[in-house]
Amino acid sequence: MTDPTEPRATRSEATYVYGIVGAEHPCHFEEVEGVGEPPTRLRRLDAGQVAAVVSDAPTELRAKRRDVTAHQRVLDAMTTQGTVLPMRFGVIARDEESLREELIEDGEAHLALLAELEGRIEINIKVFCDEDEMVREVATTDPTIRRLRTQPATSIEDRIQLGEYVAQAIQTRYDHIGKHMYEALEPLAERSVPGPPVKGAAVNASFLVDRNRTAEFVDAVDRLDAWFGPDVRLQRIGPLPPYSFVGAQEG
Repeated sequence: MTDPTEPRATRSEATYVYGIVGAEHPCHFEEVEGVGEPPTRLRRLDAGQVAAVVSDAPTELRAKRRDVTAHQRVLDAMTTQGTVLPMRFGVIARDEESLREELIEDGEAHLALLAELEGRIEINIKVFCDEDEMVREVATTDPTIRRLRTQPATSIEDRIQLGEYVAQAIQTRYDHIGKHMYEALEPLAERSVPGPPVKGAAVNASFLVDRNRTAEFVDAVDRLDAWFGPDVRLQRIGPLPPYSFVGAQEG
């Protein structure tokens, strides 16, 4: 399977993949349609112990709102009927036969992951800080920075050194915030994984949460957000299909 990041043409037999489910998953999709314009028809591809929900791949695939929304609606429909290994938007297999062979070959691994994810959802947390306030804080509380600021910057090297100390002090604050966040939220989650860097975010992490503990987890996020104060803001996204916990082998 491939995960294109640029618009591309696909051969007519190319197959768009939404997610992988166990063989017992009912896969009823009467109320949803696939990606593309006009929308593609969804179908189930059986492969031994597992199955994939697929459709024909559009001739051109772009991350437009319409198609991204269609992809998410399919996953939402699948999730209401059972456990799903969700694919991120844009996963395309060369054809159904190669996809079926891959699914059969990796069937045991897929089943193990389905068992791990059963009854669980993903919640993503991003932490944003007021950078100006953070600079003011380290400038007044960090003794090294305070000393350097009182001395005249007589050279470019002096200014670079001061900038490096400020950046290091801010990163230390970010690390402390992240440590406190993980300590508060990890006991309420099954697993957590760091996410890719996000512009403006001090921390980006996803948590695998038992559905029955979703409200408890959300309450803990709200309390943590209030505890950090107005200069630190927690952004919660979810519940989501557990994209971040499927693993690279699924993509």
